[in-house]
Amino acid sequence: MQLRSSKKFGFHIIPLLRKREPHAFHYLKQQWSFWIAAFSIMAFVMGNMVGQHGWYAFWASVLGEFDDSLIVYTGTVAPIEKVPDYEKWASYGGDIEEHTFRQVPDEILVDIPRYQSAQQKQANRLHGQGNDVYSVGYLGSYDTGAEGDGSHPGVDIRVPEGTPVIAMANGIVTRVYTDEGFGKTIVIRHPNVPDPIDHKKTTTLYSVYAHLSAIYVTEETIVHKAVHIADSGQTGFASGPHLHFQVDRKEAPWHPYWPFTGEEARKEGLTLASAVNAGLFKARGYLYTVNPVLYAQASYEPIEEETVIVAKTTKPKEEPTIIEKVKTNVVKLLEAVAARRSDRVAQMLARRDERMRMRLVRRGIDEVEKVALSTSQSENVSEVVKENAAEEKVIVSEDTVASASADVSTVLEIKEQSGNISSVFIHHDGTFSGRDWETVRISLVDAQGKTVTSKAPDFDIFLRTEYGEAEFNPPSISPIDFSNGEATVKMLPRGRRTVIIQAQPFGVLSGPMVYSDS
Repeated sequence: MQLRSSKKFGFHIIPLLRKREPHAFHYLKQQWSFWIAAFSIMAFVMGNMVGQHGWYAFWASVLGEFDDSLIVYTGTVAPIEKVPDYEKWASYGGDIEEHTFRQVPDEILVDIPRYQSAQQKQANRLHGQGNDVYSVGYLGSYDTGAEGDGSHPGVDIRVPEGTPVIAMANGIVTRVYTDEGFGKTIVIRHPNVPDPIDHKKTTTLYSVYAHLSAIYVTEETIVHKAVHIADSGQTGFASGPHLHFQVDRKEAPWHPYWPFTGEEARKEGLTLASAVNAGLFKARGYLYTVNPVLYAQASYEPIEEETVIVAKTTKPKEEPTIIEKVKTNVVKLLEAVAARRSDRVAQMLARRDERMRMRLVRRGIDEVEKVALSTSQSENVSEVVKENAAEEKVIVSEDTVASASADVSTVLEIKEQSGNISSVFIHHDGTFSGRDWETVRISLVDAQGKTVTSKAPDFDIFLRTEYGEAEFNPPSISPIDFSNGEATVKMLPRGRRTVIIQAQPFGVLSGPMVYSDS
């Protein structure tokens, strides 16, 4: 029997590229329903981001960075909207120490009263009693609660625990933390807002909300004006339920700013409360903070940017050098700043002369000398009041503070050491490259402009830029930093704009430092 093999002999054709079936996604792309579903999902995600956080947060998530120009100023509001009518609440048996905001009947809730400096400055007034919700005024003391009697940098608003706290303006949450002093705290940065001194210019401010019981935002969150961000409480160092509301300038060394450190208070033999009551370093408070409630009440109109059209000619002509043009512009700027400051100070003195006199009388000053103004480029605009009884100098300056009421100014009083120190002089080489730190020297001078080497001031001197942007190291000069009447500071300019340095509390301006790439 012959067996037949099942194996076949011959050639087989195998294709080099095997045909594969298309993926299911290939067929989905050819269907309109797929594209409708895809665009619907994208629209939902984008709409949710924009609707919840605004275009700022959307582009920040796309670009991975913050752009302050996308935050638009739309006005300001007080951090508390409704408070109880405390007298009516008391007749119902209500007690701010025992009851919360939710236990307040709706019919006795009223709009928060306006903050009026004229009333808050009265030391004999019972602050925070009855229907007065402002228990401690701006730079007030814990003893009297009166505005200007201490160095408390904010305003304490007496409200029941759990009162809704809202954002003062559009901004970015920069800090959310808890500590022993302020308790639960929120710090919000507000860029492109009107400057409280000159509301026709813009600046950056920081609002602070402290002693909170609950927080509803996180860091780097974009918040809109009047958004509910927290509930009031009494966490941290607080004697009762209230909201600590504070507004810092961008020049403040830290946020939230406090005029003195614990070490400085201990050197004076004072506790935190007694240092506030004594007004320790109150001048720093005026320099780095503003009256928060007055600014919130003002709600300045947004600043409209002007468009300038410059016509160019094709005819060639000789142009002055860049440095000459910069110097000319800086001279004009200094003259305009000095003239504007002189006019403002003169107007304030005319309106507040009687009020200043009464305040000085209450402090035991018998005689007030006339204020001398200087508008030259080498001297600062200052106001000097001499105290014969204490035999010491007091420098008094006034900054306009936002207010819709008749009281729109704040008096700054800074005590200077007895002796010959009357001002400072700022030395530099006149140019900067922007690639390295520049050296700036600060000299103490007397009334004749001579350097004082035997004495040092008993307060800190703070450096800031009047024109241009720069970083200082250190940002403030203490008395121990002076040697033979001179201190050295490092400065790092930001950008190529001409820099003019200002030394506070003297208000002295330096000569211009212009950019040079040589």
